[in-house]
Amino acid sequence: MEPDHCATLGEMVRRYPDVKVVCNAKTVPIINQFYEFGVDDRAIIVKEGDTFSTGKHNFSFYMAPMVHWPEVMVTYDATDKILFSADAFGTFGAMNGNIFADELNFEREWLDDSRRYYSNIVGKYGVNTQALLKKVADLDIQLLCPLHGPVWRSNICWYMDKYYTWSSYEPEEQAVMIAYGSIYGNTENAANILACLLAERGIRNIVMYDVSVTHPSYIISEAFRCSHLVFASATYNAGIFSNMEHLLMDMKAHNVQNRTVALIENGTWGVMAAKKDDRNHLRHEKHDYSGSDHYSKIFPERRSAVRTRCFGQYHCRFRV
Repeated sequence: MEPDHCATLGEMVRRYPDVKVVCNAKTVPIINQFYEFGVDDRAIIVKEGDTFSTGKHNFSFYMAPMVHWPEVMVTYDATDKILFSADAFGTFGAMNGNIFADELNFEREWLDDSRRYYSNIVGKYGVNTQALLKKVADLDIQLLCPLHGPVWRSNICWYMDKYYTWSSYEPEEQAVMIAYGSIYGNTENAANILACLLAERGIRNIVMYDVSVTHPSYIISEAFRCSHLVFASATYNAGIFSNMEHLLMDMKAHNVQNRTVALIENGTWGVMAAKKDDRNHLRHEKHDYSGSDHYSKIFPERRSAVRTRCFGQYHCRFRV
């Protein structure tokens, strides 16, 4: 019942006043909240495992609460072997004529937006997503039709495996993401030095993001992809630099876990950024903190390279 899915429902009822609405019980009050036509007398209520036949087509229904609204259910057409998956398996991005995933270079051009879509919209509800994957695992799915993005008619298992990885909060790749929040450029410099040190030690697939420039949704997506996360923040108002704090709160809200995490703090006096990152925003029992009790002050100018190098060596124990 999310508005981007059901915007035409009122118009359909107006044009076809005798139409029936097949829905589950949780959907009814939401329809009545959004529309004035009153759905109670025209609703056909279905629940988990129910079937419904239109003559040719035989549908079965599977509840998927919080993927990503509470009333969500997916529908399987046993006749044509189609799974109408609602928001599950969707992606950001506008279609450019081709509607099937096999007509696109999906892995190169769409996968990043698909991950960003999942991690930012459904990411908090990994347990719910895992439950849905188990429900549909034994279905013979020849066509996968999400409400956003292309239709899948091949390599469906490959794409479902991506959802399994993301929803289990396991990293998709052995890679390092460094996110930094810098005021005068010194924290950015420290982050760049750390990246170079890691590269010298043979670490590959390093990506860097300035939290003042990059929208948090992209960094959240990368946190779902990468196995190792580094957060470098200047101290600001005796706390975390505001853009970094926003990112960390967003990460906590999306339940990011099972990562190796390192922290860098910077400040001239009252240095508190890493301590507050660690205790208030980033702490998760399923994170592995690489030296999280070791804090270094990163000094500007010449001493920056020296102090950062020591810190970099301390934190280069990435298991990659």
